[in-house]
Amino acid sequence: MGTLVVGFLFAYYAQPYTVDSLRWLGVQGHATRLRDYNEYILVSSVALLWLPILVLALLGKRDLAHYGLTRGEVKRGLLYALGMYAAMLPLLYFALQRPEFRAYYPLDKRTLTDPAYAVYFQLVYGYYLFCWEFFFRGFLTFGLYRWLGWWGIGLQAAAFALLHYGKPTLEVIGSFFAALVLSWVALRVKSFLPCFWTHWAVHTTFEVALILQHHG
Repeated sequence: MGTLVVGFLFAYYAQPYTVDSLRWLGVQGHATRLRDYNEYILVSSVALLWLPILVLALLGKRDLAHYGLTRGEVKRGLLYALGMYAAMLPLLYFALQRPEFRAYYPLDKRTLTDPAYAVYFQLVYGYYLFCWEFFFRGFLTFGLYRWLGWWGIGLQAAAFALLHYGKPTLEVIGSFFAALVLSWVALRVKSFLPCFWTHWAVHTTFEVALILQHHG
């Protein structure tokens, strides 16, 4: 299973829609420009959710619950999710004051002027984050932890941070430590779902704040 984990990670890094992620390491020959977020989300969801599930279903020795795709400990998970969200609020306020964050976000600038599209985008991006969290806090976290212990969690966190390359530097650095915390929570409650809900809530809160700031 460890071989499958590493293989999936490399395949996702190498696919051309991972814009700029590994260009600086020479894995991608040139920067493939993002044409549309719907296209990005579609390709990413196949790579991060459906392909791993298919392989686990056909070749895996454990069911999906062993990779965090389960309710887990619901009450404890809810408390952790609320705690992580509350801890992020001061950091979101800090990021709102930083010009590099205001320049990079919202991810799709159409959300600034089209309320209906803004709602659509947050829902679709929520689906993308579900795929993202399944891959990192489910598939990789549980798979690598059984294979390498906490060294595997560190590898997952490094990969998570690497895929933030191109975003504001403080976010890239912070994503490494966030990945460690999120993985600990996923293992603790035996589910990646609290990580997904937190990630989606934090992202949506920040983008809504930027939209309100734009119209303020």
